[in-house]
Amino acid sequence: MNKSIRTRLIIGFMGVMLPVVVYMLINNSYARNIVREKVSETYLNTLDIFVRQTDRSLEQINDYLFKMSVLDSDVGLLMSFPMDSDVYTLTKIRIDSKLNRDVGVYNLIDSVFLYHKNDIIFGTNSVYNDTKKIIQSHMDVMTTEKNLALNDQHTWQVRADDLMPGKYFLINFIKASEGLYVGAIIKVQDINTMLSIQWSDGDIGYNGIYLRDGNRLVQSLTESTTTPALNDELSKEPYASLTDYETGAAYLVMNRLSDMVDIDYRVVIPEETLLRDLLFFRNATLFTPIGFLAILLIYLFFMRNMLFKPLHELIIGMKKISLGMLDVRLKKNKSLEFEFLGNTFNVMAEQIKTLKIDVYEEQLRVKQGELKQLQAQINPHFYMNSLNIIYNLAALNDTETVKKMSLHLADYFRFIMKANRDTITLKEEMTHIENYITIQKIRFPNKLQCTFEGMEPIVNYPIAALTVQPFVENSIIHGFKNRKQLFQIHIKAEMTKDKGFILTISDNGVGFSPEVLIKLQNKEPLQQDEKSSLGIMNVIHRLELLYGEKTSITFGNKTEGNGAIVTIEFP
Repeated sequence: MNKSIRTRLIIGFMGVMLPVVVYMLINNSYARNIVREKVSETYLNTLDIFVRQTDRSLEQINDYLFKMSVLDSDVGLLMSFPMDSDVYTLTKIRIDSKLNRDVGVYNLIDSVFLYHKNDIIFGTNSVYNDTKKIIQSHMDVMTTEKNLALNDQHTWQVRADDLMPGKYFLINFIKASEGLYVGAIIKVQDINTMLSIQWSDGDIGYNGIYLRDGNRLVQSLTESTTTPALNDELSKEPYASLTDYETGAAYLVMNRLSDMVDIDYRVVIPEETLLRDLLFFRNATLFTPIGFLAILLIYLFFMRNMLFKPLHELIIGMKKISLGMLDVRLKKNKSLEFEFLGNTFNVMAEQIKTLKIDVYEEQLRVKQGELKQLQAQINPHFYMNSLNIIYNLAALNDTETVKKMSLHLADYFRFIMKANRDTITLKEEMTHIENYITIQKIRFPNKLQCTFEGMEPIVNYPIAALTVQPFVENSIIHGFKNRKQLFQIHIKAEMTKDKGFILTISDNGVGFSPEVLIKLQNKEPLQQDEKSSLGIMNVIHRLELLYGEKTSITFGNKTEGNGAIVTIEFP
């Protein structure tokens, strides 16, 4: 796979595209950080301005309360009159008018009041009776001796009451005279409404006001505002990036503390909103790898049709040629280069086919020539042996036997010369063997016997002339040593499963010597002085030429008694 052109092209494509993708991811991350810093800086400045303005308003209200308690003559003289006197009532009416006027002057104030444990004078923008109850209940607690010791008349306190819209409110008061206090109430809900105007709550982000204890937020004072569930620890950094542990969404969180009251102003901006202008680039960066993958697939599809498929067909064609399938041809290709390769391949395949046919025909001619040469070689061999027998008979002055043998020998060679064929039938071969045995019986009367078994089914099987006869001749020449007993030659045919047969030639002679048997089994050439070498090696070569690996010939001796065995397997 590492050496494949396909693999290398893919690796090269990825090597080019991956740095581009990585660069885009890094660039997008850097752009997100820059936008986050710049936007958060702008929002932080806006929040700082709002907090400073709110604290300045609280400080102005404190100044107003202080001036009223010190400079207003009606407030200073109120407690000098008996509460059931007309002067007290008139003074109370003038103070009430001033308070209702001042509530309208300071937009942040919900109520301004003068508190005495026996009487309350106030102006309010809320429900009159509810406000009176709130002032009465909370001032009764806040004006105890213990709580008065904790009040510095500058810091506002956060209080909660179910009668107050939004429940939470800010309250501060200043002592005007003994038992008389001037104070003001501000609804936290009103401050949060002003804060929400800055952020278009739900669009730009979320805002809220929290009661704090040191650097930890204790309680949300704007429960009606939907804010994410974030960490309550206050960061020392100008802003922090936090994650909602319920939804997993990321937010940019900014906190600002008030100098006038123990509260924290928090603005939470979703990063999705913060980076809204970069949404397209973010999505483009995220989907870029998918786009590159799609481009890669299209690229591979076109490369498959233009390069991989023609290469694959060329490789398959070459493999088939190597397996000897010379009829394979490549189709025409639209590409000029592969069209040239295909045409060249087809021409070469045709040339290889023609050359292989020529070589095969030449091999057949050589094989036929070699077979004819071997056949011509075996005929004189048998002829000389026969003449040698006639010579011996003539030396014995056995003229009748010489005449009889000459007639059989003439019939034998007359058939060979007339046939002039590469192969004869097995029946004809057996007839030759019978003629040869008859000739030998003339020489050795009552000493030879040749029997045949199982020949009927295969009498018409074609074999090379003189394939079996040389083994019969070698049996008589080399095995027939004991002339006192009958020498028996047995030729047996057995059919095989593949419709061939096995021919066995056996005798009861002395058998093969160990040296000759080893050489025959290993197909090694015999010594020149061994007369059997010519006939046996000739037969082996002719069988290999005719049948190739489909035939086999084995040599051995009988395990029980004396005698040689030659087994020939015909396909």
